[in-house]
Amino acid sequence: MKKFLKTLLKIFKWIGISILSLIIILLIVRLIGKLYYNRTPDGGINESMYIEVNGQEQWVSIYGENKDNPVMLFLHGGPGDSYSYADFKIWRKLAKDYTVINWDQRNAGKTWLHDAQNSEITSKLMRSDLEVMVDKLLEYTSKDSLTLLGMSWGTLYADDYALRHPEKVECVIDISIASDAGIYTEQMRQDARDYCDGVFSYEAAIAKYGYDFFFSATGKKLGITEPSDMTMLNEGMKQVCLEWTENDPELYALAEQLDTELLTQIQLDPDNKELLEAYTERIFPIYSKILAKYGGQLHFGVQESIFDADIGVLSSLWCNPYYSLPELYKILTYDYENNSYSDRIDMLLKDFSQTLKDNTEYQMPFYVLQGDHDDPLGIIRNYYDNITALDKDFRYLENGGHKSTLLRSKELAQFIHEVAERQKN
Repeated sequence: MKKFLKTLLKIFKWIGISILSLIIILLIVRLIGKLYYNRTPDGGINESMYIEVNGQEQWVSIYGENKDNPVMLFLHGGPGDSYSYADFKIWRKLAKDYTVINWDQRNAGKTWLHDAQNSEITSKLMRSDLEVMVDKLLEYTSKDSLTLLGMSWGTLYADDYALRHPEKVECVIDISIASDAGIYTEQMRQDARDYCDGVFSYEAAIAKYGYDFFFSATGKKLGITEPSDMTMLNEGMKQVCLEWTENDPELYALAEQLDTELLTQIQLDPDNKELLEAYTERIFPIYSKILAKYGGQLHFGVQESIFDADIGVLSSLWCNPYYSLPELYKILTYDYENNSYSDRIDMLLKDFSQTLKDNTEYQMPFYVLQGDHDDPLGIIRNYYDNITALDKDFRYLENGGHKSTLLRSKELAQFIHEVAERQKN
């Protein structure tokens, strides 16, 4: 027995030594990585700091290979959805053409970690935050204007600022424009009306628009406001689910349970807590299962996460020069669904997107990179076609979803380089 215990203790000892050795190696790798990424290029800049903005200290990183290059400010999505814990390698791929500033907006990322606040999020405050930040960054970098690079919510944020302060914006680059900015054509509205009147058939709608006709636009967005008509469009969505799952007995049985009248009620009264609870319990789980398996047939069917990036996300996390290990743990376990923006997102998206729809004349160049699976019914392209700018270009990223324009950093860097060359000419 004593011999057995002695052997067991030796095993535990070597396991402990192995684990300790692995931890030490990982910490050494992290230290070397942080030292490497903290280097400043000759003639360039590599800094991070907190800047006081309307009572909150907000975090920025600044990286560029040549201080004489134009300045680019990245506006992340969400609102409140920063990737600063892993995205720094992406910005360094743009550093040959721009001095890139990554900003964690109010209560996001390192700003939240450093100076979390419960201040009420309003459109006025968000606009003021960006105005203050741009002015301070221009002063710090000794520039008169900068380029805005927005993603998702950040595109609305960037475009809104550019329309209001054209003298401070050299160029606007939008990647993955938020669908809220999309413009539904009058033909789409008329086809929806005809569908509800029985003139435009289900088969004709699918042939002309694909399945997105029923999934990507609520009745209200297409000008359909009568409950019976909205239910008819929702019945079309149910029919799509039944068609997709006809050879899948389990999911077909779930599709048959879809309550289109309940769906109409929640669309008419989205703030009703009882309806929202019923939707969450009876409709959302069914849609989630069906879309997970068959949603690739939609133009928003490609879904990605930061871990799909081409930059080596785990090494970016572990060797991130800006984050401590406790900060990484806290940000990776952050409950995004219940952040300070959770009950303000719809208000912000609606307000800022309406500004874009009401003002279509940009007094600077305007460029768009959009995933081809991130433009349901072509509404983003239609928004782009409706604007005027000193120079403009629109490009689809093949087989790209909403996050692809950021996560496929090689293609993003090539697009940004081409934009920079156009600006020089």
